[in-house]
Amino acid sequence: MAEKVPVSEGEYRVLKLIAERRFVRGSIEEASRILGVDKSTLASIVYLLRDKGLVDVEEVEEERIEITDRGRRVLAEGLPEERLVKELASRGGETSINELQEILGGETAVALGQAKRRGLIEVSKGIVRLVVDARTALATLEGFKRLLKEAAERGVWEGEGLEEALKRGLVRRVKSKRILLSVKGEPAALLERVEPEASRLTAEMLRTGEWRRFKFRSYNVEAMPPRVLPSRKHFLHEFIEMLRDIMRELGFREVRGPLVEIELFNFDMLFQAQDHPAREIHDSLWIKEPRAADLGRYADLVERVRRVHERGWKYKWDPSIAARYILRSQTTAVSARVLASRPSPPVRVFTLGKVFRSDAVGPTRLPEFHQLDGIEGDYDYSFRDLLNRLQEIASMLGLKLKFKPAYFPFTEPSVEGYVRLPNGRWLELFGAGMFRPEVLEAAGIDYPVGAWGFGIERLAMAFYGVSDIRKLYTRDVDEIRGARFYIR
Repeated sequence: MAEKVPVSEGEYRVLKLIAERRFVRGSIEEASRILGVDKSTLASIVYLLRDKGLVDVEEVEEERIEITDRGRRVLAEGLPEERLVKELASRGGETSINELQEILGGETAVALGQAKRRGLIEVSKGIVRLVVDARTALATLEGFKRLLKEAAERGVWEGEGLEEALKRGLVRRVKSKRILLSVKGEPAALLERVEPEASRLTAEMLRTGEWRRFKFRSYNVEAMPPRVLPSRKHFLHEFIEMLRDIMRELGFREVRGPLVEIELFNFDMLFQAQDHPAREIHDSLWIKEPRAADLGRYADLVERVRRVHERGWKYKWDPSIAARYILRSQTTAVSARVLASRPSPPVRVFTLGKVFRSDAVGPTRLPEFHQLDGIEGDYDYSFRDLLNRLQEIASMLGLKLKFKPAYFPFTEPSVEGYVRLPNGRWLELFGAGMFRPEVLEAAGIDYPVGAWGFGIERLAMAFYGVSDIRKLYTRDVDEIRGARFYIR
């Protein structure tokens, strides 16, 4: 006795319907209608039955003609050349092209071209004349319209003129795949060749006695569950959001500023001399159009900045340089805007966003990256408070921090912060310090303010333990899913 073929509950149900309704051969649409099974469900099941040798499935490529929107409009309104013939007939057989254009509009050229090609008209000195009887001309066009109507109703084109209809965009060829299903052997014998398997016992099976027909599958208790891959944010984005949460937890308020900044806030207000190398084309990215801003609304601030620069740097300060637009090179420009608003102490704000430098891509540098800039100030605020704050932020990230004395144009005293990477190398992470008196004077601030600027990508390198900054921008889905995001 031949070994029976195991089939699922769904497969068995389809086979039972085939046997009961004696379906032998037909398209998947016909089978769906006869068996009362959804077409998409039936299509998936018959391929499984084919693989088990119970049915044959044949895929047939078919082509049909489908009428376009333009073709439907022609059936409703008439062919352009047909309307042309009728218009000429109503005017005694001739009229000017100008008059036709007023009536036919954008279809005038098509109508004239098609009617002339069919030998229905002649055009001379701007006058269009019928050269055949109007009734004969319309009868010539009626055959083409009849074929177009059949294409709309039946999806076929039986006769001449198909290429013309295609070229004119009245119809298009549409290819489709037709699935033909045929049963191997007698439909009634199918059920004798199979052994249905069920994954669960249902009340319906008990009620009808159908459970006797089924062999129940055994459970594999050692099988692993399916791997679920939910969507997630890119780990760099998650890290940035975590930094925001830390700063808010420490009582800081987030502020934002423009990506296209004026040098007044990016450099001048920070007591950075107008001949400083950072303002050269090798470092700054200037905007071509518009080239500069109107500093009129910042008149008081401009005057204070001018006074501070000319006294401190001993040169003639140029407001036209301060007015130039650049892509901001540091988020400290946002901090400068905050100070220019002369906030009442205590002040505790941060900004997090992109900055731009004229730099090449490398293992530790990018021309476009993120910075976290923070300022904190009060009448009794000190450099010690600043260092404690930086240690607090590093400890919340699980990073070991080392300070080193440094110089920056707008802070004094100043430090650089370093963190240790997994390879043992110390990576420069940030610059920090107390804003110089010149900066505070320009802003109109009479209390001490501490400031710092973190390179977010460098901070993320230390946090995630990677040595190449480019890894933070990976598009590899497996790397993104595998990145561990946690507070260490």
